[in-house]
Amino acid sequence: MKRLLIVCGFALLSGLMFSSCTKEEDEPVPPAIAFNQQAGFVTGDVTASYGDTLRFGIILQGNGTDNIVKFGIKANDQVLLDSTINTQSFVFNFYTTKSIADQEVWVFTATDIAGNKKEETITITGEFGPINAYTTILMGAQDNVDAESFLSFSENQATKYFQATAFQNQEKIDIFCFFENTVSHQNMMSLGSPGSNITGVFEGASSPDNYTTKNLTNFFKTELTAAQFDAIENDAVIIDAYNADEARKKASVLTAGDVYAIKIQSGLYGLIKVIAVSGEETGTLEIAVKIQKQ
Repeated sequence: MKRLLIVCGFALLSGLMFSSCTKEEDEPVPPAIAFNQQAGFVTGDVTASYGDTLRFGIILQGNGTDNIVKFGIKANDQVLLDSTINTQSFVFNFYTTKSIADQEVWVFTATDIAGNKKEETITITGEFGPINAYTTILMGAQDNVDAESFLSFSENQATKYFQATAFQNQEKIDIFCFFENTVSHQNMMSLGSPGSNITGVFEGASSPDNYTTKNLTNFFKTELTAAQFDAIENDAVIIDAYNADEARKKASVLTAGDVYAIKIQSGLYGLIKVIAVSGEETGTLEIAVKIQKQ
């Protein structure tokens, strides 16, 4: 304490303009960061569903002396904005959509010309939908008498049917398995649906050709790996994986490891992983499925 008094006394004698010898006066004053509090803006930590619009309003205020010269935004350590400015006040509005990430940590940083820095964070936690997962479904091609060729996802169940029973439940049928061996489509284990207008595969009065209710399922071949499929626990990745513009009415040349995104007639999205393919018209197809719950 005695030493402190001596130092302060020296400062006064030397004519330096200090009103007191306190630590607080030496503390730098950083810029301030605030968030628009109006309705519709993200004002703090929040939950959001995949694809939800997130609207941010960022308000920066300098310390009255040192202009703010840099403003940055990061999301999960990815730099989204690194802007140079020169002002005491700055407002920045933007919007984005909720990604597939379980959690997004948004970091907003303001730095003034004196090097004083202020950082604020907002965490967006994903609130994604539940799914049904089926680890193995064995289907038969059109002439297989031991494994069912038709599949339904109605009532949160994966139910298989032989051709005759499928005809009696045609309003539930979402997918069928078949083998193609024609001039234009050779040696292909495939998936289609009653609404795909694929004809001449199944024979008889109970053929999908004769359905009065023809559900359509569309397929899109994704770049997801089998391991990525296995790791999915909610519907965010499933929805994100589907590409409506590139989707087709059937999935052909099915190969172990392929992952297809689907959208069925009811509007639900799902993923199909091909596990194994064997044989031809009497062959089998083993798949795993993850699909939104109804």
